[in-house]
Parts: sequence; structure tokens; C-alpha cells
Amino acid sequence: MLGKLLKHEWRAVWKVPTLLIGVLMIIAVAAGCTFALPIWDSEWIGLPLSGVMMIVMFYFAMIAVGIGITIYFAVRYYKNMYTDEGYLTHTLPVTARSLLLNKVITMTAWNLIGGVAIIVSIFVFGGVTLLALMPKDSSYARELVEAFVQLPAALRELWNEPALRGINGFCASIIFLVLASAFSGTMMVIGSITLGQMVRKHRILGAVGAYFAINCAMQFLTTIIIMPVMMMRINGAIDDMYMDVSPFPVMTPMYIIIAVVSLGIAIGLYFMSEYLVRRRLELE
Repeated sequence: MLGKLLKHEWRAVWKVPTLLIGVLMIIAVAAGCTFALPIWDSEWIGLPLSGVMMIVMFYFAMIAVGIGITIYFAVRYYKNMYTDEGYLTHTLPVTARSLLLNKVITMTAWNLIGGVAIIVSIFVFGGVTLLALMPKDSSYARELVEAFVQLPAALRELWNEPALRGINGFCASIIFLVLASAFSGTMMVIGSITLGQMVRKHRILGAVGAYFAINCAMQFLTTIIIMPVMMMRINGAIDDMYMDVSPFPVMTPMYIIIAVVSLGIAIGLYFMSEYLVRRRLELE
């Protein structure tokens, strides 16, 4: 049954986040193309300023995609679970766990897709900008192609440098942190909305307050746990072993700690949300 719920949910939600991502990519290409225009040599300040505004628009578009996807799924979760739609949702022949997992999996997946899309848009912007600034002389194009051909070998050689010692673990910690952050971001939204329903007369205000409270608690707990590692860094215990060679062995445990704390709080929020949905459901 969970598979059917996911299939229906995916079909219902894909249009809005896809539209946001599509607009972001268009803005990334347009912002990069502005470097090919002759406006930068114009004596009238308005033309270069318009190009700068296009680049600024790309920056805000990246932020808007992440925030927009989160808000869209938060509103959808609230409407599906706790408004008039909730009376229909909770009459479905499925368990509260299936209903909640359906929302969690879909939202987490789109958080990851949105994050990847933002990274891709930065590369699109950089690539278009590079092409726009590249001289029209064909020799530059050949040199650029040769540079891309030699890039894998250069990266392999660079990977073995002492300054990059521990980079494999660092990259793995970054991936772990991204995955944990996508899940924890989802559960912070779902958990805060679920807690907000306990405040019957001010549900939305309660959800907003719960979100900030959970976020503050997560930041505080992360800081408390990371503090010993930071103190070791300040006192030079880690410096003596690693910093003369590579910073990555110092940074890796910090990212792992942040990811583990985020994941632990997210799991706790999930079980709390499941309990409240199953035992203390408060519909409008």
C-alpha cells in the first residue's frame, strides 16, 4: 500500500518543484549569457547594472528553489493531514505509519533533488559564463577541449598530494551530511506542524514556534557535542598530527558529528510525529 501512496503522491506533487527548478535553470543560462553582451563596455551605467541585477536574480533564484520546495510540501502536508482534506486522508485503509512515511519519503527525495538542482545550476551558470567570455579565436576552443581531456589525469595526480590527505573520508562525510540534512529538514517541518496541531486555536503559530524551537535545540546540541573537537583543534592536539599536512582529518569528524546529531533528532521527530498522528490526531 505504501508503494501506491508514493506513486499517487509523486504524480500529485512533481509539477510545482519541477517548475521551480526549470525556472532556476533558465535564469542560470540567462545570467551567464549576460557576459556575452556588450553592455559591460557601455558608458551608460544602467546597462551594466541590468546585467548585475540578472546575476543577483540568479542568486536569489537558488535560495527561492530551496525555500519554495520546503514551503510547498509543508503547506501540502498541513492541508492533507489536518484540514478538511484530513478527514478523507485518515479514512483511507492504510496505517498512520504509511501515511507519514509517504510524506517523509517524498519530501526528502525532493529536498535532495532540489539541492542537486541548485548545484547543477551553479555549474550551468559557470559553464555558460566561461563560453560567453571565451574569445572567438578557435585556438582557445582547442585549448579548452585539451584542458578538459587532461582534467581526469590532473585530478588523479592532485588527489595523491599530501595536502589532500584524508579527502576520501571528508567527501564521504559531506555526502552523509547532505543525506542526513535532507531527512532532518523534512522531519523538522513535519514535526513542527504535527506539534503545532496541539495548539488548537493557533495551529500555524504553534507550528512556526515549534520549528524555531526544534532548530535552536538542534543547533545547541550540535554545538555542545562539537565543542570538545573544537577545543582539541584550538589547543593544537590535532594541529600537531594533521594540520601541517591536510585539514581534512580535522573537518571530517565535525561534519560526521553534525550529521549524526541531525539524524538522531530527525528519527526522534519521526517517531513523535507517528505517535501523535496515530494517538492524538487533532483535525480542524
